[in-house]
Amino acid sequence: SSGINAEYGGQHIDVSMFSTQLSMLVNVASNYLNSNIIAKPMGSSHLSIVPYQAFKTANSYLVVAANNDTQFKDLCEALGWPWLASNPMFSTNELRVDNRVELLELLNKRFLEETTEYWTEVSKSYSFTATPINNVQQAFEHPQAVYSNVVKTVHSKSDNVDIKVVGHPVKFDGNDPDRYEAPPSLGQHTSDVLQELGYSNEEIRELEKKKIIETGG
Repeated sequence: SSGINAEYGGQHIDVSMFSTQLSMLVNVASNYLNSNIIAKPMGSSHLSIVPYQAFKTANSYLVVAANNDTQFKDLCEALGWPWLASNPMFSTNELRVDNRVELLELLNKRFLEETTEYWTEVSKSYSFTATPINNVQQAFEHPQAVYSNVVKTVHSKSDNVDIKVVGHPVKFDGNDPDRYEAPPSLGQHTSDVLQELGYSNEEIRELEKKKIIETGG
């Protein structure tokens, strides 16, 4: 829907954060709703795909996903273990799920032998996914963050300093909402809010005098 109503000129959009989180359960939700299977805590791993999780490397962490048998075969080639793909315990995803513990024991040891950068570079020649887990600095310095111009600078008049904030993640027709303001100082908008509620200037001054409110003035 375009969100435009010919009669009223628009629509009210209700976005529930709780419902959003439920929708992100995806396959976990489907398993429960259709098969009454209640998922157990899985950490970063996937309930029905193995391997699909974070692994510790020689210097940090990365996430590896081999979504099907072809990708798992590629992963084994990249690991230098082509024989692993034909192992009768791991030759299909169903078998890998059944033998998750045994397979992960092997993979955990192998990924520890090289750096995250090594595995990330190696994966570029194959169909499986291997991507680093970034810390906050790495996330904000990531080329995509730079390209998206996600960091904005605003000026705080009360403190006379520039403050960096995270911009809006949604762009409309390629345009970035350009109304970014510094966080308000304590009491900065108190008078405006009380005036909208019907308080007179005299009543507001009296409340401030009694230290009931602070107006930031």
